[in-house]
Amino acid sequence: MINASINYPHGYMELHAVSTCSEIGKRGKLAQRKEDVTPTSFATIVNKLADKNFRLGSDASNNDVWLSVNFDDPEFEEAVAGYLYRSLGKRYGRLQGGPIKKHDCKA
Repeated sequence: MINASINYPHGYMELHAVSTCSEIGKRGKLAQRKEDVTPTSFATIVNKLADKNFRLGSDASNNDVWLSVNFDDPEFEEAVAGYLYRSLGKRYGRLQGGPIKKHDCKA
């Protein structure tokens, strides 16, 4: 499983390959948005992120989203996270072509 943070104001996605990485959820937002992406939820998540009711913005409640991607294949999980990020980039210019960073996670 990988965890991916999409940060709207800064226009990037950061991948965390170690599930115990201390940076995951570090800011501890009370209403942190988190989506679990699995083979059974994939289509639902794609539709949810494409829906106009799902918003990203520069305010604290809308500035990011965490994706927990679990397909039991790390390479494919990165590809899925990248696809979801690029899909959001179609709606949000700030994310278009933004970098996908790999965090050097420590367990």
